[in-house]
Amino acid sequence: MYRLLLLFLLAPLLTNAQYTKNIDSLFTVKDYLLDISNTVRSKQNNEKKIAKLGELIRSATSKKAVFDRNLTKIIKEDEDTDRLKSMFNLAMQSMVLYRSDLLNNFDNQTEASYLYEKLSILIFKIYFYCDSAQHQQLKNLKNEASFSRPK
Repeated sequence: MYRLLLLFLLAPLLTNAQYTKNIDSLFTVKDYLLDISNTVRSKQNNEKKIAKLGELIRSATSKKAVFDRNLTKIIKEDEDTDRLKSMFNLAMQSMVLYRSDLLNNFDNQTEASYLYEKLSILIFKIYFYCDSAQHQQLKNLKNEASFSRPK
């Protein structure tokens, strides 16, 4: 009887841990986006920016895979998921264009401001969806706890 009760109490915690893993993975993508934003806004010389953006571009494919995989587990609406994936793709393309402008000594602040603006929106949306997912998860855990509580 004790083992059965323990199993029922641990099951929500295991699903909680799996869900938390998805949120943590999205937060690593958020940190990556913040790194891009900080690099774009930095007052470093162009050579350092170009080197840093090169590193960020090389890791974009792996971050995109993490973003796509974990986003679909957090957000249940396909339209919202597609919109965020598109925003991520456009931000990555914009980062490549910005780096290209720096390589060609073309001082185009339009690309930098566009990139900064879109990254800010995307970071906010990651926070929003992760927060709402955490609230929904807590609500589910409370409901499961109230059902499993002996009367």
